[in-house]
Amino acid sequence: MLLYDEVRKKFPETKGIRLPGLPFLVVSNSTRMGMEKGLYIPVGDEVDLFRSIEKGAIASLWPKGEEIPSYVPNHFPLFIVEDVYRAYLDLQESYKQNYNQEKWEIMTKFIFSNESEQNQTNDVSMKGSLQDPTDGMGGE
Repeated sequence: MLLYDEVRKKFPETKGIRLPGLPFLVVSNSTRMGMEKGLYIPVGDEVDLFRSIEKGAIASLWPKGEEIPSYVPNHFPLFIVEDVYRAYLDLQESYKQNYNQEKWEIMTKFIFSNESEQNQTNDVSMKGSLQDPTDGMGGE
């Protein structure tokens, strides 16, 4: 499971509250699905931080130098990064390496949606294959 502490170790510049031990159940750039205890990745065709919070995101990566919207609550952690997409890839790779070393009962789902490709959402499994998240087999 991906924890707040691991993300903060990779991306130490933060805004908002610090939540050591907090688990992320999903990491995604899509606001079209529930994101309970999610880490939002604001990249793609439709970046909507407000909607991600409505859908259950509890933290987000955020581009360095970009103004933070006034509606973001103080208790909502933001991990400030140079390049959001590159940070997402780094985070995913780090998670895969940890996953290969240790097996967990509960895993974090990494879901990256590319709306420009026929609005299809892909769930990246730990084996690197792409699965439809609606087939009940994604990431768990």
